[in-house]
Amino acid sequence: MPKIEIYTRPGCGYCTHAKRLLTNRKLDFVEYDVYLNPERIQQLHNRTSARTYPQIFICNQLIGGFSELLTHEQNGSLIAKSQPN
Repeated sequence: MPKIEIYTRPGCGYCTHAKRLLTNRKLDFVEYDVYLNPERIQQLHNRTSARTYPQIFICNQLIGGFSELLTHEQNGSLIAKSQPN
């Protein structure tokens, strides 16, 4: 299971910002574009009741969307959360 997973949709500015933040921090992630892979929508619904994009999971734990990702980055916990135990 990848450490960081991000569910996205086309045209989503917050999705773009989240991917850019992860890339700039040199953190590997797997992107699930729900429009290119509609089966991912059901997978996402099985994992969370949230219906906005992006939805970001670190170590299989939902952290939320871009705002929550940014909060983790600003308080220094983003890199710690994504590192192996």
